[in-house]
Amino acid sequence: MEENTTQHTDAATAPGDLPMPEPVPRGAPIKVADSSQKGGWLAQLPYLALFAAVLLLLSLTSVRRKSATFDEGSHLPAGFSYLAYRDFRMNMEHPPLIKLLAGLPLRALSAKADSSHASWKTGDQFYFGEEFLYSWNDADRLLFWGRVPIVLLSVLFGVVVFFCAREWYGSKAGYVALLLYLFTPDLLAHGQLVTTDLGVAGFMFLAVYAFFRALRLLTPIRFLLAALATSCAIVTKFSGVLIFPMLAAIGILFAISATPIAVRFGKVSRTFNTWAGKLGVVASMLAGSAILSFLLIWSCYGWRHTMTPDPKMSQGIKWDQIGSAESFVADTVRWTREQHLLPEAFVYGFLKTQESTTSRSAFLMGEYSTEGWWYYFLITFAVKTPIPLLLLIVLAAVFIKRYGAGWLAEAALLVPVAIYTVFALSSSLNIGHRHLLPIYPFLIVFTAKMARALEFKRQRALAVVCALLLVWNVVETGKTYPNFLTYFNQFAGGPANGYQWLVDSNLDWGQDLKELAQYRREHPDEPFFLSYFGSAKPEYYGIKARFLPSFNTGNQRRTVEPVSVVQSGAIVAVSATSLQCANIRNYEAPGIEQFMERLRNRQPIAVIGHSILIYRMP
Repeated sequence: MEENTTQHTDAATAPGDLPMPEPVPRGAPIKVADSSQKGGWLAQLPYLALFAAVLLLLSLTSVRRKSATFDEGSHLPAGFSYLAYRDFRMNMEHPPLIKLLAGLPLRALSAKADSSHASWKTGDQFYFGEEFLYSWNDADRLLFWGRVPIVLLSVLFGVVVFFCAREWYGSKAGYVALLLYLFTPDLLAHGQLVTTDLGVAGFMFLAVYAFFRALRLLTPIRFLLAALATSCAIVTKFSGVLIFPMLAAIGILFAISATPIAVRFGKVSRTFNTWAGKLGVVASMLAGSAILSFLLIWSCYGWRHTMTPDPKMSQGIKWDQIGSAESFVADTVRWTREQHLLPEAFVYGFLKTQESTTSRSAFLMGEYSTEGWWYYFLITFAVKTPIPLLLLIVLAAVFIKRYGAGWLAEAALLVPVAIYTVFALSSSLNIGHRHLLPIYPFLIVFTAKMARALEFKRQRALAVVCALLLVWNVVETGKTYPNFLTYFNQFAGGPANGYQWLVDSNLDWGQDLKELAQYRREHPDEPFFLSYFGSAKPEYYGIKARFLPSFNTGNQRRTVEPVSVVQSGAIVAVSATSLQCANIRNYEAPGIEQFMERLRNRQPIAVIGHSILIYRMP
């Protein structure tokens, strides 16, 4: 790497820029501007403790009221099987980190599984998950404790958001960021589920923040933190690979800026001022992060190439037919398997994920598609984000020059948002706003700069507006408790009208069987039909019903009746996803589309958690 130790006193003096270390001669101690505020980080512990307490209260009290969401029915049992059997045949579509963390409490609880069961032998993840949760164990107990590690991760990521906003914009901004993070509905919803969405969002943000801090002053600890966060994003979700173009873009901007990169390893100190020297540092950091990611992938899969000790599982897979048929990326990933460079389960999951993005059933505003809409995530962002948060984001953009931390710091927040948004808009996988979750921590910190406007003596009108928007955001999200997953803002008409805009994990992910069971107990003698979208087991909660066609993982093991058997006066409970026929069509269940259209034209007699609608047939 090219080195330059010449002093440039104006290297980091652009108005509003974050304090940067001054370049110094080799061997001299580097003085880094202390970005911590008065009192240091220990003084922030009471505020962080209060944040953690409120987040834990909101999350742990609401999860007890919710049944398993669709993906949890496979994620949680898979995590247990990884730890219990060192076998990765279940749920290979996602990397293992979050599932491993969720499975740890289950090992401590001595959960039981039957490896001789047919579902295990065939690798049927949802059948195995159904038996694991609802036959061999206490499902509610395992779900609660399996969700606890995810809630703790959510607390950790909130703390990271706090320190980033505090460092960028000051103490008040840290508190505003905490408040926005705590009362963002989708962060609350997915921060309590055994799924990968919150994990990849948090690790991506942590990686960018740690990488940026390392560019300001590179030390072994800062490098390891950035590299570890990057690696965790990779082994959390396959979309985590986007962290590398994000970091590369930020590194290039850093290299062409006037800001030097100071490096301190022990007693050796160097400063790089030229773009070539700084690019060398960036490239070295990215290479080190890639190496650590490679090692962490192998570690998560137990340093074993085969997906399972049973060779028949791998031999029965037609590897050349998984993923895109004519794709350089897919061919390269297959080659890594053949050369034993990556674990089989990781390769299989990557290829299956790539394959699933080409065609998938999706619903948007009354329309059905298997190829998606380019504007899908623009709509979800507009209707699933609280209006006060949207307005604060706009204000932060308008006042970016007045309250910002300099173009380089602002770019470190906005470039990842831009890269991820372009990726999301180009994807045909339109099944959930949760796939846009990674942009929220960046936008929250970006928005937190408006805390600088809360000086009532100097700019009273703007301060009042910002304060009212913050209060509105808290009230708006608080009203949704405990149904955070079903949040829709006033643009969509609120959660009650959400099913007319979006379904699946945006609203109805199978989470409301417990409340439906209570409704059924209150109407025990009436004819009761159920079309349930999910992986949970209605019978486990005592729901006695005649089952209608739906996208339900257990339907192949129960009697499912045609819609023609529903008699006049019967009660029909329908998941919102089934109501919109998002995952089931006439060719699978004759007459289902016409039947659901009849229901949509009627007024429901009750609504369970905004996700299950109940009708009485005329």
